[in-house]
Amino acid sequence: MTHYDQDVIVAGAGIAGLALSASLAQSGLSVLLLEASPRPSSPTLGTDIDQWDRRVSALTPASVGILRRVGAWAHIDPKRIAPYQSMQVWDAEGTGTIEFEAAEVGVTDLGYIVENRVTVDALLAVVERSSRVRIEWGDGVEGLARDRDGITVTTQGEAQWSAPLLVAADGARSRLRDMAGFKTRNWSYHQGAIVATVALEQSHDGTCFQAFSATGPVALLPLADPCLCSIVWSVDDPEWERLMALDSDGFTKALNAALAGNAPAVCAIGERAVFPLHQSHAVDYVTDRLALVADAAHSIHPLAGQGINLGLADVGVLANVVSTAYHDDLDWGKANLLRRYQRRRKTDNLAMMAAMEAFKRGFGNRHPLALVARNVGLNWVNQTPLLKRWFAAQALAAEGL
Repeated sequence: MTHYDQDVIVAGAGIAGLALSASLAQSGLSVLLLEASPRPSSPTLGTDIDQWDRRVSALTPASVGILRRVGAWAHIDPKRIAPYQSMQVWDAEGTGTIEFEAAEVGVTDLGYIVENRVTVDALLAVVERSSRVRIEWGDGVEGLARDRDGITVTTQGEAQWSAPLLVAADGARSRLRDMAGFKTRNWSYHQGAIVATVALEQSHDGTCFQAFSATGPVALLPLADPCLCSIVWSVDDPEWERLMALDSDGFTKALNAALAGNAPAVCAIGERAVFPLHQSHAVDYVTDRLALVADAAHSIHPLAGQGINLGLADVGVLANVVSTAYHDDLDWGKANLLRRYQRRRKTDNLAMMAAMEAFKRGFGNRHPLALVARNVGLNWVNQTPLLKRWFAAQALAAEGL
C-alpha cells in the first residue's frame, strides 16, 4: 500500500466537508478530502420547473458570510440566489400567525434560498483550484487506526493516508462515526419529507411561508424565479405515501388545502421526492484525532430549515480552533484542544434541536386545548415587538469563522 501524509483528512464532500476543506486550506493546512461517491457533475441551470434542484437550503447571513470568506459565494450565479425579506408562519387549523420582517432586526435580508447542488458546485470551484486540497473521488474510508501522533485511514482503493486529525463530514448516517465508536441518541419522527419545485399563481415577493397543518408542517421557500418555490412538506407515516401516490392535480389540491389560503396558490408541481425524517445527536463530537461536523454530529427536523446553518457554524468554529492551533504550533488533533470546538457548538445545537422538538410536538398535538394555547402563543409573540425581534435574531446569530 502507498502511504501519504496530510495535515487534516476530511471524509465527505458535501457542503460541510467542502467548506471545511476550503477554510483549512486558506489557513495554510494541507487537506485530503475523501469521498466515496463519484464527483458530481456541474448542474445545468435551466429555468423549467424540473430544472431546479428539489433540495434547497435557507442560508442565514452568517452562513453566507462563511461561504464568502472561503470564496465560494462569488461562484454562485446571482440568478440562482433568492434573498427573502419576510417570513409568515401560521396554524392552518386556527387563527394563530406570526410574521417576521428583515427591517425588524436591522438587516436587508433574513436569508437566501440556494439550491444545494449550486452551493456544492461553487465550493468545488474553490477547493479544486486550491493547491492545498487533494480530492479523491470514489474512494471512501474503509478502516482507521490511531496512535499517539496521528490517525491512519485505509481507503476502499487500499491507499493509506495519515494526519494528526480526521474529520467526519459524511452525513447523518456517518459510517466513520460508527466505525470510530461514537455513541449517538437517535429516534425517528415517523414522517417523510416531500420535496418538489412548485409554480405559483402570483409572485412570492421574497417571502418564506410555513403552515402547520393536520398533515404536518409545510414550507414554501422562494426561488430566484418570482413565481417558483421549493416545498418541504413533513408528513406523518403513512400519509406521505398516499400523497405521493396522487397525480399532479390531486397533490396540488392537497397542498393548497394544507396552506389554508394564507400563501400564494400553487398551480403546478414538478417532480416529487421523499426522504424519511430522523433526529440524531452524538453524545460527543470529538475524541483523540477525530472530530464530527454537521449531520455526522447532529441531524435535525427540517421544519425551520436550520440544519445546514448549524453545520456551517460547526465548520466555522472547528476551522478556527484547528487553524489557531496550527499557527500556534500546537497539536490540533488532541482531544483536549478539539473540545474547545465541542463546547462552543454543542450547547447551541442542543438548544436548536430542543426547540424544533418542542415545535414538532406542540403543533402535532391535536387536543383542543393545545390548539387554543399555540394560537394564543403565536398571536402574542406577533404582537410583542421585542419578543419577535429576539426570535428573529436567534435565526441570524449562528457563529461564523
